[in-house]
Amino acid sequence: MKWLCFNGTFFNSDQPVISAGNKSYRYGDGFFETLRVHQSHIPLKAYHKKRIVKSLALLNYTLPDNVTIDLVFEKLLELCALNRCNNSARVRLSFSHGDGTLFENKALHYLIEADAFPPPAVTRSAGLFLGVFDAIRKEISPYSGLKLASGFIYSRAAQYCAAQQLDDVIILNTYGRLIESVISNIFWIRDGQLFTPPVNEGCVEGVFRSYLLNNAPLIVQQPCTTDDLKNAEELFLTNALRGIRSVQSFQGALYRTQQTQALLQQHLSHLFP
Repeated sequence: MKWLCFNGTFFNSDQPVISAGNKSYRYGDGFFETLRVHQSHIPLKAYHKKRIVKSLALLNYTLPDNVTIDLVFEKLLELCALNRCNNSARVRLSFSHGDGTLFENKALHYLIEADAFPPPAVTRSAGLFLGVFDAIRKEISPYSGLKLASGFIYSRAAQYCAAQQLDDVIILNTYGRLIESVISNIFWIRDGQLFTPPVNEGCVEGVFRSYLLNNAPLIVQQPCTTDDLKNAEELFLTNALRGIRSVQSFQGALYRTQQTQALLQQHLSHLFP
């Protein structure tokens, strides 16, 4: 039997727990975290917690009485144990703005889902093939750095990616600059220097991105154009679940992977000893 956790109570995953009045379902009024559990701990826990705190503050959300973020993390690990995936798991932690109408301000609901996921690998045998999704462009706002429940652009981009038989696609902001992929932040390397788009360009403030910026402080944050990526020597994607993934090709440009592989080995061995 597989379990999930809704507001601190464990349910069979086949049992419905969200009502039709749920504001995340109705209006996209919520946010989520996707994280990895490794050997019964959360490798990037401090970064996830910091982003949750920031999301709660920006969205003016209120946790229910007697609920703390640390308590939610405890429930998360309990769920992994119940689902027998605490050695290596993918967890989705969703917060929704309660049930009710647009004008009601309710305490949050939270939902935790946990599934087994392959352990992180220190090496990669092949890079990713990337394209560009340009049917919808992402607006820049104070909320664009959050992982909001209203993810229509990412859903459409993922469908386009599958139809084109690509591994991922790059999303543009309203100025036509490249900001992120469907599920990852983007980094590129030129003349040995690392670059990534700043959050004020509209990309999600990724947890692994924040970790790299703190631990490789010479990374330059600057707006990204197609020419920047095509003229780069290496290109890679990051997220909390998969870590660093090298890119082999983007719109016909081909990339080396030596510096990316060195970063991968350095940081995965640190996070997953």
